[in-house]
Amino acid sequence: MKPFSILCLALIAGGLLAAEPVVFDARTARDGPWSDAQTWEGGRAPRPGDRVQVRAGHAVIYDAESADALRMLHVAGTLTFSREKNTRMEVGLIKVEPGDTTTEDGFNCHDEAPALPADAPRPALEIGTPDAPIPAGITATIRLRYFDGMDRDTLPAITVCGGRWDVHGAPMNRTWLKLAAPAKPGDTQLTLEEPVTGWHVGDRVIVTLANPDKSATEERAIAAIDGATLTLDQPLAKPHHGDGLMRCEVANLSRNVIVESADPDGVRGHTMYHRESSGGISYAEFRHLGKAGVLGKYAIHFHLVRDTMRGSGVLGASIWDSH
Repeated sequence: MKPFSILCLALIAGGLLAAEPVVFDARTARDGPWSDAQTWEGGRAPRPGDRVQVRAGHAVIYDAESADALRMLHVAGTLTFSREKNTRMEVGLIKVEPGDTTTEDGFNCHDEAPALPADAPRPALEIGTPDAPIPAGITATIRLRYFDGMDRDTLPAITVCGGRWDVHGAPMNRTWLKLAAPAKPGDTQLTLEEPVTGWHVGDRVIVTLANPDKSATEERAIAAIDGATLTLDQPLAKPHHGDGLMRCEVANLSRNVIVESADPDGVRGHTMYHRESSGGISYAEFRHLGKAGVLGKYAIHFHLVRDTMRGSGVLGASIWDSH
C-alpha cells in the first residue's frame, strides 16, 4: 500500500478529515425572539429535526419551553436564554463557532472556520451571565438528544469553538456543608453547620457517611428548610456522624440551570470548550452526561485550551451521574 493511502486511512480512522458542511433548514433574518416567525428567513420558525443557524450579527432571545428536538444549532451570532420565563431546548448538537458554515461534529472544530477578527463580536451562547444569572424561580434546561445517523462517540454535545458559552444559575451561599449534629436511622431532620441560602424545597441532596463505601451515601429531597435545619422527604436509613473530625457532609445537587442527557440509559451527551474560547460556569447542574469508555467525552471538558481561556472558571456547579 502506498504511504499516502496509509495516511488517508489513518486520518479517516481518527476522524480528522473534514466533514461535510451543514445545510441549514432555518436561519435567522434579524434580531428578535426565537418564537417570532419574523426572526427567521422566509418567516419560517425552526421545526423539530431542523438544523438551525443564528447568523453572525444577529441577537436572538430563546423564549421557548419545548420538547421538540432540533438536530443541530449553530450559534454564529448571539443566543441568550430568557431570564423572564422558564425555557427548555432539546437538541442533538449546539456548536458555538464563528463563520457562515460548520459541520455536524461534536468533538472537532470546523477546520475551515475563519479566524475571528480582533474587533469582531465573539459568537455567544448565554444562559445567564456572571453579573445577571438566571434568577431563582426561573429554570433553563438543555437536553442533549441523540438523532439516528449521528456519530455515537461524539454526539450529542455542546461544543464551543472559539466562541463564548456562559452558563450561570442562581447563586447559593454554600453548595455543601458539614453536619452540626449526628443523624441516626429514622431521622428526617438534619442540622447543618450554618444556615443556607439558595436552597429550596424539592432540591435533591446527598448525605455522606464517614465510611469510605460510596454506596453508603444517601440521597433525599428537601421537604422543608428552617435556617440551618433541613427536613427530608424520607427518613434516613443509616447513621451519619455529626461531631468530631469525621463529620459527614450534606451537598445540594439541584440548580435552576440544567444541562442533561435526554436518554441517560442510551447515547449520552457531553460538553466541551476548545482553545480560544471564553465564558464560564457557575451554579449550573450537569447530570447524566459523559460517555463511559470513550476518551474526552465528559460532563465538562476544557480541551487543550492551554493559556487561551484565562479568566474562565467553574464555580458552584453540580455534576452527578457522570459516566
